[in-house]
Amino acid sequence: MTDRRSAATPDQQPRLLFLDAYDSFTNNIVALLRSSVKARVTVVKIDDAQFLHSSDTVFHQFLRRFDGVVVGPGPGDPHKPTDTGLIEKLWRLPDVTILPVLGICLGFQSLVLAFGGTVSRLEEPRHGIVRPVRHCGRSLFDGVGEIKATQYHSLHGRLGHNVDDRNSLWSPAAATPDLEPLAWDFSDDRNGPVLMGVRHASKPYWGVQYHPESICTNTEGAQVVKNWWQDARIWRALMSKASTRRASPEAGLDSGYATDADSPPSTPNDEDLSEGMQLVDAGESLTIAGRPNASDIERDSVRQQPVIWRRLRMPSDQDLLPSLRELVRADTGRDPLVLESGTKHGKPVRAETGRFSILGFVDDRAETFKYWTSGRRFERHCTAGVEREDCDVSGAFDRLKQWTNLYKATDGPADVPFWGGLIGYVSYEAGLETIKVEPPEGDDIHADLSFVFVRRSIVVDHIDQAVYVQALGATNLDWVDAMSRRVESLLGQVVAGDVGSPEEKSWRGAIHRPRMEEYCEKVELCQSRIRAGDSYELCLTDQSTLEIVGDNRHPVPSRWELYSRLRSTNPAPFGAFLDFEDVSILSSSPERFLSWSRDGVCEFRPIKGTVQKGSGTSRKQAEEILKSEKEQAENLMIVDLIRHDLNGIVGQCGNCALVPKLMQVEEYATVYQLVSVIQGQLKSIGNPFMSDSARGAAQDSISMEETEGDLGTCSGLDVLRASLPPGSMTGAPKKRSCEILKQVEGSKRRRIYSGVLGYLDVGGGGDFSVVIRSAIRYNDGWRVGAGGAVTALSDSLAEYHEMMGKSMAVQL
Repeated sequence: MTDRRSAATPDQQPRLLFLDAYDSFTNNIVALLRSSVKARVTVVKIDDAQFLHSSDTVFHQFLRRFDGVVVGPGPGDPHKPTDTGLIEKLWRLPDVTILPVLGICLGFQSLVLAFGGTVSRLEEPRHGIVRPVRHCGRSLFDGVGEIKATQYHSLHGRLGHNVDDRNSLWSPAAATPDLEPLAWDFSDDRNGPVLMGVRHASKPYWGVQYHPESICTNTEGAQVVKNWWQDARIWRALMSKASTRRASPEAGLDSGYATDADSPPSTPNDEDLSEGMQLVDAGESLTIAGRPNASDIERDSVRQQPVIWRRLRMPSDQDLLPSLRELVRADTGRDPLVLESGTKHGKPVRAETGRFSILGFVDDRAETFKYWTSGRRFERHCTAGVEREDCDVSGAFDRLKQWTNLYKATDGPADVPFWGGLIGYVSYEAGLETIKVEPPEGDDIHADLSFVFVRRSIVVDHIDQAVYVQALGATNLDWVDAMSRRVESLLGQVVAGDVGSPEEKSWRGAIHRPRMEEYCEKVELCQSRIRAGDSYELCLTDQSTLEIVGDNRHPVPSRWELYSRLRSTNPAPFGAFLDFEDVSILSSSPERFLSWSRDGVCEFRPIKGTVQKGSGTSRKQAEEILKSEKEQAENLMIVDLIRHDLNGIVGQCGNCALVPKLMQVEEYATVYQLVSVIQGQLKSIGNPFMSDSARGAAQDSISMEETEGDLGTCSGLDVLRASLPPGSMTGAPKKRSCEILKQVEGSKRRRIYSGVLGYLDVGGGGDFSVVIRSAIRYNDGWRVGAGGAVTALSDSLAEYHEMMGKSMAVQL
């Protein structure tokens, strides 16, 4: 028998086609293909109209450009053509066109179904579940040791075996003689043996049910991708017509699709391909904002401004925020925009994420940017008036990126993350629009994206016990000096002490909470969609309404008074007080969504898995609960989803997403939570997990219209846009999950809740939190949103109590 390693002689860098079934792990698989087989990868959606609705000849001609195809996972059922699209065409390829295919999850199930097998529901779905996989040691599993594999599936393939006869499971079944079983999962008595891997007896088709790209699949499980390519090379070497079937290297660049090529793709010129073919990214569809920035902003027009600043020492254990707020009001006549790192006993409640507090000075002349999903309208307000533009959310982000390219600052304090810039929010519905999910109908009052330009600010460093007074532009020197003297005087007057204990609630009114029966019904509806294979996890939410009234003895508290109570009852690393004209946000969020440093290091910190603090609940007990399969699965699914979002951008720089912290317990004022950290580098500074050839391929993996300008302009803002809505508030796969949640939640707008808020720094950094544990005032009253991740393992009543616990943590 031919040995795989001797037969697999070196060849030029492989060119692979990836068929994307709208999964939220696509970019992770693309990253694995680049790193493990050093491949150039082109991504095409399964419903691409250029191929799906044209003759098979068009698709066959397109396939000639590639050495192999990987069929990705995705939501849905392989019986439904709308869920598989182009995948079905692969199994019917004529001999002259056939090429190696690896199916993963949905692709695997489609392969089984195409050659006589059946696909049916599992007794107990497996989403984010890690299990041992037993294999035969041949083909995909040659030289592979013990596998621990992550599974995301509600359906499974069957070949017709008698599953009670374990010995027979390793041979083809009579009903499916062309499919050879390669791997099984025997770990679950309820589901019985579950098929995990197959290969076709005579065609170059292989498949695995589990996800080799998951962060919790071990290296042995990921080895199957390398082995598939080795088998594919052997098959190609044995095919007498391989050299004639393969097109010239240049042909692969003429497809008009995004590809990991040595030069950008040119206009399609193959007579068998349709003209005007759409460009596709290696991942979710994305146009990088502001490219080429030279066409939007001339380099000599960039407004490079110095940061004027003073540093003052702060006595320890002082709660300065109330007094600093009064200084700001005296200067501007308005409350500051506050992004606060909550403290306890004078120290940040979470020092690694909540070191600094920011107070932004704004007045009626401040430049603002707003966008409404209802009506697709963008506005820029400035001293010269209001500029209005009809555009979608992509256009709104383009305008923000143009602004960040225009306003640059230098010479600010290196350790301070905010020197000045834009402070604001992006709603959940604006995030929906970025992934092509139509938001529920809105209004023309409350903007879905709103940012204010902050030129003057005070920043408190709670670790180094320092206060910074800052302003943009040399003309602000006198202001900085004068404000510094006021702050210095204040520091000598404030009495040391912790954040004040909350006074007894003085306002009167009513709180209307979601009804238990209705919420439990929604949980069960989510679970029915999960069992059908439409989603792995659904982050269900609901909102409470607050009616705040007063009388002669109990006047209605100001919004600042309400925030003061919230920051004392639930101090959090991402507190916020944003009082805009049309909306007010009081937030005590524990969750960082995304931050990026000035040197391009991005970080996500998703929270999934919650234990309420209560009498007798210790950290040790919380850790035991959070080690449960359900809690770990919730977090794992979001980690893999965020890796996908981040890989879609950092992969263009030749880098990949890393996970330095996976599912660790953190303690907060009212809860214990399961937290992970995902990081990536925006700049091409090298990556230990990627070879030079793979890095070069990844850098070229962008579409033609994105390469017309400077390839170095990928920014944190691009990552932000590519990652909305927050995965911890949607579930996975993100697009299908959001469509389902829209139905389950009755097409009610979440609005700012479930969105993000934070800042874009003129020095190049940014930091955004997820808008949870927050009270938000609209023109029709106050809202407090809460929810949780629903999986197949969820208990509906437990989900209701988790939602209520989060909602009740917002005490005003």
